[in-house]
Amino acid sequence: MTEMVRYIVFCEMTPEFLKLSLEERKDLPLRWSQVASQYGVKMLFWGMPLGVHEHVVCVFESNGNNEKYFKFQREWLSLGTPEAGRYVKNTRTITVY
Repeated sequence: MTEMVRYIVFCEMTPEFLKLSLEERKDLPLRWSQVASQYGVKMLFWGMPLGVHEHVVCVFESNGNNEKYFKFQREWLSLGTPEAGRYVKNTRTITVY
């Protein structure tokens, strides 16, 4: 039996993200979910948390293969590209087994 791993990701967003309309903000997590699915990672849900510095929280799930999540994260955050940091300034991840 494969162990499912969940990732609770708190995202501190950039001023550019905060300038987007509410509808544009809602579209971004849907795109992130599509990127995740390409790596065998599923976005279970997302929301806007209260009482923390971060603006968005997402919960992802994978089949216990952390490598899939890390590869997804590189593409999702555009790490190593000029797009890195455009909307997501910083993330904080809690891995749950």
